[in-house]
Amino acid sequence: MKTQFKPGQVVRFKDYKLFETENEAYFIVIQEEDDKNEIVLYTINSNRYFKTGTTVVPEFPEKDLEIIELSPYHLIDQEITIKETIFKEEVTGKCCFFKSKNSTIQFTKKGTNLVTDAEFEFHSNIKYKLMGPICINMNYKNDNKKTLKK
Repeated sequence: MKTQFKPGQVVRFKDYKLFETENEAYFIVIQEEDDKNEIVLYTINSNRYFKTGTTVVPEFPEKDLEIIELSPYHLIDQEITIKETIFKEEVTGKCCFFKSKNSTIQFTKKGTNLVTDAEFEFHSNIKYKLMGPICINMNYKNDNKKTLKK
C-alpha cells in the first residue's frame, strides 16, 4: 500500500504529547512506502525521544504523521546536524542563527542527498562559527533498527 508521504516532505507526529519545556521533533521523509519498502524518516532535530541524524520507521504513518511547513526559526536553540561549509563535514550542535530567503525550509534533491535552502549556524570550539545547510543522505540503511510503536 502506497502512502501519501513522499521524499523531501517534512512531517511530525500528530498526537505527540509535549511537556511544557520540550521541543517538538521534526522529520523528513527519505524513503516512501511502497510494496517493497517501508516509509523511512530522518530526524531533523533532537528531543527526549529522538536524536538528530537518526532514522525512524513509523508503524502506522497514515494514522500518526502529518505534513507540515517548517520555518527556520523553529530550529533556533535546537540540536541539529548540518554539513558545514569549511571542512565539508557533518557536525551536530545547537543552532543559534539561520540565513534564509524563504519563510519555510525547502529541501532540494542533489544526487542522493536532500539539502535545505537555509543555512544554519552554531558556535564551536574552533576559531570560526560553523555554518551550513541540513544535508541528508537518502540512502537508507537500517543501522539503528528502531521502529516507533505506539
